[in-house]
Amino acid sequence: MPLRRLFIVNFAGLLVGALVLAGIGSVTTYLILRLKRAAVTEALEVSAIHARAFEDHMTRSLGTVEHLAGLLSASPVGLASGRLDDFFRQTLRHAPMLRSLSLLDEKGSILASSNPDNVGLTFSDNDFLPPLSASAILSLRIGRPWAGRDVGEGMPLEPLAGQAGDGPGFIPVLFPMELDGRRAVLLAALNPDFFITYFIQRLEPRDGFVEVLRYDQTVLLTTGDRARQESQQIRDRIRELLPETEAGRLEQPLEGSAATLVAFRATRHSPILVVTHLYRDRALASWRSESRRLLGLVIPALVGLTLLSVALYRRQQRLTLLRAEMQGRERERLAATVFDTVSEAVMVSGPDHRIMAVNPAFTRITGYLAEEVVGRDPVLLYSEDCGACALLEQRQTLASRGHWEGEVRNRRKDGALFVVWQSINVVRGEDGLVTHHVCGLTDITAYRTEADRVAWQAQHDLLTGLPNRTLLTDRLCQAIRQARRNRTRLAIIFVDLDKFKPVNDTLGHAVGDQLLQAVAERLLGCLRDSDSVARQGGDEFVVLIPGVEDVGSVLQVAEKIRLCLCQPFQLSAHTISIGSSSGVAIFPDHGGDESQLLHCADNAMYRAKAAGGDRVALCASCVMPIGTPASLPS
Repeated sequence: MPLRRLFIVNFAGLLVGALVLAGIGSVTTYLILRLKRAAVTEALEVSAIHARAFEDHMTRSLGTVEHLAGLLSASPVGLASGRLDDFFRQTLRHAPMLRSLSLLDEKGSILASSNPDNVGLTFSDNDFLPPLSASAILSLRIGRPWAGRDVGEGMPLEPLAGQAGDGPGFIPVLFPMELDGRRAVLLAALNPDFFITYFIQRLEPRDGFVEVLRYDQTVLLTTGDRARQESQQIRDRIRELLPETEAGRLEQPLEGSAATLVAFRATRHSPILVVTHLYRDRALASWRSESRRLLGLVIPALVGLTLLSVALYRRQQRLTLLRAEMQGRERERLAATVFDTVSEAVMVSGPDHRIMAVNPAFTRITGYLAEEVVGRDPVLLYSEDCGACALLEQRQTLASRGHWEGEVRNRRKDGALFVVWQSINVVRGEDGLVTHHVCGLTDITAYRTEADRVAWQAQHDLLTGLPNRTLLTDRLCQAIRQARRNRTRLAIIFVDLDKFKPVNDTLGHAVGDQLLQAVAERLLGCLRDSDSVARQGGDEFVVLIPGVEDVGSVLQVAEKIRLCLCQPFQLSAHTISIGSSSGVAIFPDHGGDESQLLHCADNAMYRAKAAGGDRVALCASCVMPIGTPASLPS
């Protein structure tokens, strides 16, 4: 196995191992992320459950104020101040969520209160939600948080101050009502500490915190850091969602603090919403523990698998190298056997094309011994037919494609020519440089001789050796294309022998065949090397004359042929006299292709024969009178 292929195999093994390890790592990562997503989803669900429970507690607490207002409206106590004060104080004993209860007249003056210090004070309802309107006469209205224990000693906080500081505070709640036929307002001071204690008991500060907001995002109370401002982005997001839903969940990190998992829920009958925040780190603590346990199992397994893979890889590498070495030795032995026993001549040359080794078949085919050719260039085999250009083209093809094959005429050591089919392949080393050229030589001399003979017979008349109709047509087509390209003329002379049939009938076909052979020799003697003559069939011959300058020169050749064939033929013991009738056609005057020219020349020949024979006729235009006895007007 070549080192390059060995490297590829080993690299593929490493790649597969890496992919397996990467797959295990990917699956583990997927499981960890999936567990994380499940933990986040579960934490959001817990946050939503807290929000639902805290909202229900707030709703029931505020419902106490509404219920108290209903009892007060139906009570016979009326506006008798002393009795109302006692009623409020008795009520507070069973309502720990309230700091005080007061009754206001239409102008905001406190008529009665559980705290005597509040009586006579004026209370403003300007910053309450919902705003006072005709539709909100019987609606619970929520004010901004106040600092202090009660109205008499307290003051409203600024809108951005949020919940009161470390001191006591309260949240004013108004509920419009009618008492003794007059409009009045019940003022309840909610105790934030009551709700904070309730929330902390159910959601420890280390796990998260709770915020109670008005719809305008005013913070009424919180169990978290009172100075916390980072949750403002969540409040803004909740404000965007409130028109669409009364409850929701958010997963969003708080700037400058730990990430939280948020759930919110609006109360059913008041402009308040409860927001619960679960610290993400605390919510994911169990997930981290499970992930560490999972990684504690997977990482040692991956390390063990990696070590096992490396050990197996090294073992496989050693086995592969050993197998490659054994296969290499076997291939060398087999190659040496094939090299010595193959019937095809094999020649191995170096990068400089000088012969390095030949096999016994090379000696048998070329006659050269190995010691006579080693170190020499293979051109010593080439015959004169293989020129420098052909050799240069062969070597350029080898350099560009790495392979060349073709038929070459070589010369044996004894000088005899022989034809081989030669195939050359380039052998390159691992660095890509040429190390050897391997040339195979197959002796195809007999095949080439037979192929040439068959090809010659397919294109020549066996009796006369002249080209036959097939070869004539091919040469005529080529001549027409060349004449059309060079804007020149060519001529066709159709020659038919006169008095040939009596020779066959009286002297026999053998003499007739000898006569046809003699006619062929005389026709060749009348023509130039560039002209062609073919036997059309029977006693008909066709002469092709390219490069014609004028009609007169063609007619002179035709007349020369006629006179030559009129001379007696001496064949064995027979002296034979015949004549000929010829038809001439000129390209492009009488036809634009080979079929038209042959047709015109054939017609002209028959016109000459019909006129008595032994004459030349030009295609469809005139019959040239040759000699007095054979003269014929056009």
